[in-house]
Amino acid sequence: MILKSKLRLHYPVRTVALDYFYTLLGLLFTVTPLTVLTPVASVTGVLAGCALLFFLFGLRTAIRHHTFVEVSDRGVTLHSLWGADMAWCELLGFKLRYFSTRRRRQEGWMLLHLRGKNRTIRVDSTLEEFDKLVARVATEARRNKLSLAADTVQNLFALGLTWPPEETPKAANGSVP
Repeated sequence: MILKSKLRLHYPVRTVALDYFYTLLGLLFTVTPLTVLTPVASVTGVLAGCALLFFLFGLRTAIRHHTFVEVSDRGVTLHSLWGADMAWCELLGFKLRYFSTRRRRQEGWMLLHLRGKNRTIRVDSTLEEFDKLVARVATEARRNKLSLAADTVQNLFALGLTWPPEETPKAANGSVP
């Protein structure tokens, strides 16, 4: 798979908006009792702890809101508060993990973990066009002759990808048909 231009991937607005809503709702239900009432010390501790967790979740949401991933023929770049840039030739390994939210593994999300020489890039499957990113990473992993764990291969199959990925045949003049 050869890209003619950079592919820019964002987290969907709907997902980010829902996370902002959950943050506000959580803060409303934890901070309001702390400001309006005078609860006992143990209840205050629990509410303050929960409020802190919702606040941190809101910070994470704000960071994700401004995060995007660029995929090019040169490599992959994570533009975020803690950005990272990795050339394809620096790819030393990757893991694709699945986390289920239901007992029968019907619903859940995936986490892609790219490991390079001096950097790591992690993105989850809520990223738009996540499957295209994973397909490109698998192609580059094959070019770099990387071996993958069994669970990563199984998760590639779950996305409809094969391992090792088939390379696009090249014409006699070196161009892609």
